[in-house]
Amino acid sequence: MQFEETLTVVAREGTPHVMCAYLYDVAGLFSGFYEHCPILSAENDAVRNSRLKLAQLTAKTLKLGLDTLGIETVERM
Repeated sequence: MQFEETLTVVAREGTPHVMCAYLYDVAGLFSGFYEHCPILSAENDAVRNSRLKLAQLTAKTLKLGLDTLGIETVERM
């Protein structure tokens, strides 16, 4: 399920746990990606830039989902 579809289901059915599960899955998938695909030490600039963009979009999606649930996020850990 995509973020927009998840958000629609959550809003229509009043099921915030669906968003929680979606965000958990996204975070897990990104964690696996990050473990196997180094970003800053990528083999070239194009690969590094595409991985950085993926990381930025993932962070944006997670933040938007957490904001929707009323959960505050931090900039850095």
